[in-house]
Amino acid sequence: MEPLSPLEMGLKEYAQRLDAIAAVYPRLPAILAYSVVHPNGVEAPMAPWRSLVGLAALFAAGLAMAVSARRLLRLGALRLGSAPAPLLRLSADLAQMAAFALGAFLAFAIMRPPHPAVPALLLATMQVVATLLLTDRLLRLLTAPADPAHRLLPLGDAAARALQRAAVTAVALAVVPLGVLDVLRALGIPHQADIALGLPITALPFLYLLWLVWSGRSAVARTLAEGLRLDSRSTAILSAWPALGSLYLLWLWTIVTRDAVQMVPGTGLRLLGSLLLALGLPLAALALARPLARFYRTDGRDDSPDDSPDFMREEGGEAEPPGAIEPPQVVRLTRAILLALVVLAVAGTAAIWEIGLGSGPASVPARLLLNLSVVLLLGYVAWSLVVRGVDRALDASRRTGPSTKAQRMATLLPLLRKALQVTLVAVVAMVALSSMGVEIAPLLAGAGVVGIAVGLGAQSIIADIFAGIFFLLEDAFHVGDYVEIGQLRGTVEGISLRSLKLRHHRGAVHTVPFGQIKALTNHSRDWVLMRLEFRVPAHTDLDQVKALVKQVGKQLAADPEIGPNIIEPLKSQGVRRVEDDALIIGVKFTAKPNEQFVIRREAYQRLIRSFIENGIALVGRGVVVRVEDPRAGGTQAIGLAAAQALHHAIDTPANSE
Repeated sequence: MEPLSPLEMGLKEYAQRLDAIAAVYPRLPAILAYSVVHPNGVEAPMAPWRSLVGLAALFAAGLAMAVSARRLLRLGALRLGSAPAPLLRLSADLAQMAAFALGAFLAFAIMRPPHPAVPALLLATMQVVATLLLTDRLLRLLTAPADPAHRLLPLGDAAARALQRAAVTAVALAVVPLGVLDVLRALGIPHQADIALGLPITALPFLYLLWLVWSGRSAVARTLAEGLRLDSRSTAILSAWPALGSLYLLWLWTIVTRDAVQMVPGTGLRLLGSLLLALGLPLAALALARPLARFYRTDGRDDSPDDSPDFMREEGGEAEPPGAIEPPQVVRLTRAILLALVVLAVAGTAAIWEIGLGSGPASVPARLLLNLSVVLLLGYVAWSLVVRGVDRALDASRRTGPSTKAQRMATLLPLLRKALQVTLVAVVAMVALSSMGVEIAPLLAGAGVVGIAVGLGAQSIIADIFAGIFFLLEDAFHVGDYVEIGQLRGTVEGISLRSLKLRHHRGAVHTVPFGQIKALTNHSRDWVLMRLEFRVPAHTDLDQVKALVKQVGKQLAADPEIGPNIIEPLKSQGVRRVEDDALIIGVKFTAKPNEQFVIRREAYQRLIRSFIENGIALVGRGVVVRVEDPRAGGTQAIGLAAAQALHHAIDTPANSE
């Protein structure tokens, strides 16, 4: 007779165990009754009904402790004088659960029931109650069926109530049988009877979830499509979720049955973890939908919910229609995040059940493909969030209007975006190579050597980069500032990693490396002092000039366009110097940066017009010849004066005043 293969031996052993389990069912009632009366084969020191009475007393003590804690917390909330936030309510519920457990365990320590099954029964019941209450409170925090204003998931009232009810029911159908089995194991029930009882009752959550999948397939698909704001193509993909969900549940049911028959420890906890992971996938996607839409919103609106059942109501406006179109970036990023969550859920399920890809020839490329897909997917999500985060900060700074902070943000954020993108690409490339089995330590060492060589060969570039970093840290200039660097001047139009671009007022663009900047003059910081000069005759009434300057200054300050840009109005400085044929009158004003030229032009026009209207002549540069009596040798006098002036100009040095 040929020996059996390992697979045939495993199947034969599996069939024998199934036969042994099937033979237990006729004797199952008698086994249960005997285990309750004779726990672990020993006569119970107390009748079962008395043990139940003692257990009820323990729960009564815990309930009394929980009620006391609830009253104390409510009294504290009344003293605060405001409605508690959802997180505070969750903390209060957790405190009450802790008080309930503390009261029950204190009563157990005082009473010490003699029945050996009471500790296991108390512990199992406490685990079941704690799991159900914690699940209920967490779901109420997310769905808030009775409080739409604090609802974290983009759901309507009916969908929120249905989700909360279905999730609690599924968890109850999963944890209650586990608690019952824990108690029976503490009573010493045989393994075959344990498995025979566990197989049908552990099927309850699978049957309930399969019924939910197919009875609510349309409503769930519609809720996910509306909550995630997916496009038509992504919505069509959601139509396949009932079949995928059913396959997942059937596969999970098969795994649970196999492990239960083979008596694998921890099967119940793995089952509960798998169900919570499957339930958490759509909840996580829905929880990320609203922050993601707000993150990509460019009009500054905030979709905070109000008391209406519509889940996407704008603040102070009408509710957005369920089919509102989102930007393409939101749709693509939502699909990527949903796919990443699916991959993580699959990987988490495989880790829970210790399922690998095997060691066959096809396992290596499958593992490489899976690892590479996860790395690239997460890298794409991180890239999108980085780019949008920087763009969002730039948009916010622009909406605040022209200010020093806005200019600083417009200067630094593009550089930060480039640095983050380069870092992200390098990290993703290294992680991808590592996931493919490539040893990246030599690559990092080689990159360090190459970096040193490049640094030695490109010292000027390194100097430019470091000089630029320190210029930016010292806040020497911003994008939009008017600066002067040596013989070059212009408006800072762009900043790169090693240079800045200056736009001259005539249109030329100067590119200046940071390392070549020895000194930089910024004409666009805080305030600008402008000085004007006027040449007036020596006999001019200076008090009249001062009054006219003050009058024009008031007119400029009252101008709706010019006035807000003036810090200190026009002031006469009196005579600044005296020349042969004129007095030089000084006028000054202080204005906001980049506004001084418009104010100077308007001030010149108004002052000249005011001087002319009040009989104050302006003296031009040149020789002025005055003839007292033109009839008496006027022509000869003019010629003589011109000759003397010409001779004086020839004999005067070029650098003289």
